[in-house]
Amino acid sequence: MTAQEHPTTMSAGTGPIDLSAVRVMRRAIVFADLVESVRLIQEHEAEAIGRWRRFAAQVREHLLAAWGGRLVRTAGDGLLIECERGANAVGLSLAMHEALDDENRGRPSAEAMLLRVGIHVADVLFDEHEAYGAGVNLAQRLSGLAPPGGTVISTPVRDDLADGVQCRITDLGLRYLKHLIEPVRAFDVAPPRPHFGAPRATLQPAEDLRPTIAVVPFQALPADPEHDALGHAMADDIIATLARHPGLRVLSRLTTSAVRDLATDLPRLHQLLGASFVLSGRFYVRGGRVRLSAELCELREHQVLWTATHHADVDALFEGQDDLVPQLVHQVTQQVLAHELVRVRSLPMNTLASYTLLLGAGGLLNSLVPADFEHARVVLEHLAERHPRQAALHAMLSEWHVLRMVQGWTDDPARESEAAWSQAQRALDLDPVLPEALLADSTARIVKLGDFDGAEASCLKALTINPQHPMAWAQRSETQRVAGDPVAALDSAEHALALSPLDPQRYMIESFAASAAYEAGRFADAQRYAQASLRRHVLHAPPHQVLIAALWLSGQHDAARAAAAECHRHLPRLTVGGRITSKPGAASLESPFARALLDAGLPP
Repeated sequence: MTAQEHPTTMSAGTGPIDLSAVRVMRRAIVFADLVESVRLIQEHEAEAIGRWRRFAAQVREHLLAAWGGRLVRTAGDGLLIECERGANAVGLSLAMHEALDDENRGRPSAEAMLLRVGIHVADVLFDEHEAYGAGVNLAQRLSGLAPPGGTVISTPVRDDLADGVQCRITDLGLRYLKHLIEPVRAFDVAPPRPHFGAPRATLQPAEDLRPTIAVVPFQALPADPEHDALGHAMADDIIATLARHPGLRVLSRLTTSAVRDLATDLPRLHQLLGASFVLSGRFYVRGGRVRLSAELCELREHQVLWTATHHADVDALFEGQDDLVPQLVHQVTQQVLAHELVRVRSLPMNTLASYTLLLGAGGLLNSLVPADFEHARVVLEHLAERHPRQAALHAMLSEWHVLRMVQGWTDDPARESEAAWSQAQRALDLDPVLPEALLADSTARIVKLGDFDGAEASCLKALTINPQHPMAWAQRSETQRVAGDPVAALDSAEHALALSPLDPQRYMIESFAASAAYEAGRFADAQRYAQASLRRHVLHAPPHQVLIAALWLSGQHDAARAAAAECHRHLPRLTVGGRITSKPGAASLESPFARALLDAGLPP
């Protein structure tokens, strides 16, 4: 707070003091009193004084700087300190108790040096050597409520804390204090419980292997209550969008708000939040524009992964019409996935966290680069051994075998379809209500059994469990298409696309939409969806095929031949026969689809 001048005087017991240069600032006042100081000095005078002086020096030289405090005065057996914020004052108090615990270690309890600490936030008058006012007196009175080695705080300090984050808070209720007419609400504070001192595995269920990302509400600079709402609004939008990504878990804003103003480092954030990544930032508002500087940190290895600056219109942000949030979310998810993929490619699997392996396996599988694709199976099988009850891993292994068929990378489709079926049934046995297991069963029923009704039933069950699951809608599109209802299939695919702005498999959903549009005779839409899919993933075989066939059958023969040449350049092993026999619900080589591919120049 900006200092204010007071041209008045007051008495300090020795006469009036000129207050023309006294500053009035809102500060957290820490009053620390040494317990039984008289007895300690009487019994162990020289030693007790020496120990106290060493402790006071430690506070001055190390702890004050660490917590942003300033020593106002020392009074032989006590300390008066001011901090800018209540949270800093509490941190300093706990640090002082810890320092004395170290000093007391190995000594008889009768020789222990302990503090009683009281903390209050108020407007306080300061001159060069002293602090004055009712706030200072209240901090001293609160210290009298504290047990030896304890700290008691007032309501304004409590309001600056998050219970369980900086400390553990116990409400002491209303307490009457000496020379005060009205009772004061008091709270005892103590160090967080032990489980806050280590990553909190309880935040992430044992069977949920996804990494957790924390989005801390952005800070307005300079601090302004009016702009503070914008920081929370941006965080809310980002959290809501990230939560739709199937590969990530996202902490709520109510959780992350507690650490926004907490001055701490990355290892401590990892301990407090139990998260894998944290997104934070600061923003400036000038006129109707906002400038946001964002930072993504990896908490496990305590490193900054990415920073960026974005500009936006404030009104458009509140109305959801600015693309700042979608751009930011896209960049964050890409950075997270890329970071974990690099780790999986470069480090031994037994050294990697399970969520790294899971993200990496998904990235390797969806890369559709043959070497990466084969490595994905190794990673998934390693994870399945590490987590034998994790149904999602077997669902991914089933998908691996289906993709191997779709890409034309197998000489034995029957063997692949059998393996896909086996893994899907293993996933269902482990978790019969997991949507991913049900979707693996749906696909396996098509490729192995040609059981379209059973495939549709599995999709509908998955959608009953989670109506907003984009891949369930996408898989339903496939079951509807191969069962002969391409119009309904296209509707399902388009619904899946609306639900999946960040899904790493969006290229596959666009491919399903292209196939459905082709079967419905809507060749222009088929081309549009196929091209969109290929822009995202040029190594995925189906959209190449759909694009070629749609171009050829709409009379664009030169464009179809060019598309066929482009397909062969990216997928030289792909043949029309292999594509047809491996495609779920595919027709024969004499179908118009197959003839178009052959006529456009794909090898048989």
